[in-house]
Amino acid sequence: MIQLLLVLVAALCPGIYCFVQPTSNNVAIRNKLQPPTRACNNIVSERAALAPSAVATSSSTKQTSGELLRLLIRKADVPKEGDALNNQINSLVQALISSKSSFNPTTCIDGPLFASIHFIGNTPLWEKIGAGAVRNIKGQKYTLDDNSFTNYAEIWGDNMCLKAVGKFSEIGPVQPVVDENNPFSSIASLFANKQSSLLPTPYDYEARVTGASISLWNKFTLNLSIEGTGTVRVLYADESLRIFLSPTDTNVTKGAGDWESEGLIVVQVRVGLVYDDWVDNL
Repeated sequence: MIQLLLVLVAALCPGIYCFVQPTSNNVAIRNKLQPPTRACNNIVSERAALAPSAVATSSSTKQTSGELLRLLIRKADVPKEGDALNNQINSLVQALISSKSSFNPTTCIDGPLFASIHFIGNTPLWEKIGAGAVRNIKGQKYTLDDNSFTNYAEIWGDNMCLKAVGKFSEIGPVQPVVDENNPFSSIASLFANKQSSLLPTPYDYEARVTGASISLWNKFTLNLSIEGTGTVRVLYADESLRIFLSPTDTNVTKGAGDWESEGLIVVQVRVGLVYDDWVDNL
């Protein structure tokens, strides 16, 4: 049994490694996201209050983000429709990645748990964890104050859940924008982003897992010795959703083997937009 639990916890190290199965019926939020008879411009204006962009992106990017958010919530609410929505979701994900929108880590990375709803790439082992008979929430929480993160995965609801904790640090932009006519443009661009609290995408963070634990019935906790490193690449982020890429295989140095393949893309949604009964005890 302990070996099985070690395998499950290892799936939390580090990369993106989280996703969501069944869900609650969040009618209020869904009604905001999908009014049946209003014009597109009105839909976008309503979503702006729910899913504002972290930067002054174009209206088309905001609209794309709002539409993707609507489909992700629909996928979480009605899992059996997930396969039918995947092509639309993938197209919107690619559009947001291509927008190369800057993001504010204070409002887009720091904060509550973001639930992982959709992934693109080789099926990671963490995607298979959990019993389908109950709702299982999985996701990540980042805290900028101490550069810490928590990976959370429910196996049998909150009666059995796994947590991996660690520290993250900035690596930096993957490809700074360079003006061929100005050799100093990349430096100026980075300085401007720092001054405005905005970071360009794609942008890399290093995640280092330092430990893990299993919680049973919210009463018993078993600490496990798990260590590992991985890279989290931000491809898009706003205050409601974010798109992460795992650019390399995860490297679990203690406790298990590799659990996530290079190239995995995970789309996460702020947990309160999907599960309005979520209580943050992380």
